Amino acid sequence: MKESTLAKITASVAVAKGMAQKALAASPNPQWTEYEMQCIDEWIASQGGKLDRSEAIRRLVELGLKAKSK
Repeated sequence: MKESTLAKITASVAVAKGMAQKALAASPNPQWTEYEMQCIDEWIASQGGKLDRSEAIRRLVELGLKAKSK
């Protein structure tokens, strides 16, 4: 009886690990290169420098989506 319980636990752990790996693979947080970060920082400076990076990225995405729809 203990063996079947252990097998169930092992199987459920394997499933959970697989689900976690899939969730991490689809992460919306990309790894930015130095060049990309520099470009973002330069864009922030051209906007007056009052934005943080996350807000700047949101605005850049919004601008890109608007430009794409035209």
